[in-house]
Amino acid sequence: MKQILAKYTKEQVKKASNIKAIFFDVDGVLSEGKIIYDETGKEIKNFNVKDGQIISHLRKAGIITGAISGRESGATTKRCAELKVDFCHQGILDKASTFEKLVEHYKLKAKEVVFIGDDINDLVVFRRAGLSVCPADTFDYIKDRVDLVTFAKGGNGVLREVADLVLSARGEFEKILKV
Repeated sequence: MKQILAKYTKEQVKKASNIKAIFFDVDGVLSEGKIIYDETGKEIKNFNVKDGQIISHLRKAGIITGAISGRESGATTKRCAELKVDFCHQGILDKASTFEKLVEHYKLKAKEVVFIGDDINDLVVFRRAGLSVCPADTFDYIKDRVDLVTFAKGGNGVLREVADLVLSARGEFEKILKV
């Protein structure tokens, strides 16, 4: 869709048009990066419903989705199950290795995968992904190492923004709007 694609460079749109999978970190991407504990020690996170809304459309378009998170969290497990993403890997110290295994498992090429992350432990994956993305509110030294910095801040529709770009670049977004 022209309105969406006009926000991005030709190179970003070209890379997005080749995408077959979107892999993402959770804290700082799907959530604001804040962790709240109640008095019992139960973890609470905020997730943006707009990110969840687009997952079913990505699935219909044949785009694989899933989380590669450095932390383990029951809230993340629940959210990923609710969204029916293809995978949810948590407690991952070596994200690059997990990225490579997933690329192989799904018979993808690295250039066909977007990776959305927001911190130092994501840098090595950014170098492998076909399109590397971070939220607007991450550190400048992270922003300097990605193909795309979203307009959205972490937890405020980052995945949705990237999904809209990918679906538009692939010519799939118009089908969604014809409902």
